[in-house]
Amino acid sequence: MKELFEKFIEIIDVKSIETTGIKAIIAIAVVLLALWFSRKLQRSIEHHFTHDDFEDEQVIRKYKITAKIVIMTLGILLALHVLGIDMSSVFTGGGMFAVAMAFVMKNVVENYVSGILMRLEGSIKPGDVLESTDDHTIMRVETIGMSSTIVRTKDEKDVVYPNSELIQGKIANYTYSNSLCRIEALVGVAYSSDLDEVQRVLESVCAHCDWKSPQHEISVILSSFGDSAINYKVRVWIDDPWLSGQKRALLHQAIWRELKEADITMAFPQLDVHFDAPLKDHSAARVTP
Repeated sequence: MKELFEKFIEIIDVKSIETTGIKAIIAIAVVLLALWFSRKLQRSIEHHFTHDDFEDEQVIRKYKITAKIVIMTLGILLALHVLGIDMSSVFTGGGMFAVAMAFVMKNVVENYVSGILMRLEGSIKPGDVLESTDDHTIMRVETIGMSSTIVRTKDEKDVVYPNSELIQGKIANYTYSNSLCRIEALVGVAYSSDLDEVQRVLESVCAHCDWKSPQHEISVILSSFGDSAINYKVRVWIDDPWLSGQKRALLHQAIWRELKEADITMAFPQLDVHFDAPLKDHSAARVTP
């Protein structure tokens, strides 16, 4: 019996079994570590990206699924490599495939990464009021998707912006730190006007605007002497930039009414043509039959 056991031990490579067992334990540990890191990353994504609307929940769920697939795939491949399975060709092929896909899907990946950056930085959020510096379009952010952002303009158009354009382009965000917005009216009065009276009237108009924000003082500035008018800038702050156009119209109407009641002339471009005496005589001579 003893001799039979010794022969069995000789046939079986105990060291090989021990080595394989250790590799299996390490491989299982790698998979468990990848699973733990995947869950940790998913919680971090949910914590940093979550907002209160349903669309955001859908997008965050997709982010979490993507993160889980990437982490677990890398963990399983690494575990197989630890077990002694040659994965060099897989890693090489996967790397070449990733480079090719990144080249082919450059814009998609760029927009995807831009969406993640916007959520991490918080530079643009749902509900923000933006202005395009190219065409000065005012728009409100409705949803931020994985690759694109939907905004709504003043005329109720839903416009789809690629996320990369919002990150790389020049976009004014009126609500990044607060919702205060300044509106400005340009007023030109005749040179014959009493400047003190003009200043008083314009300041009175601003003071009686019950929709203005109390967080900033009004401002009435004589800005320039034009060709036909003395130009003023009237500045008032409001709490909602989305209503800037409507409030600017109310400010213009109030200024026009008050200046008219005060008998102050709002100047407009005029051109005076003067004829010298010899020129008039010459013109009359040409007209006489």
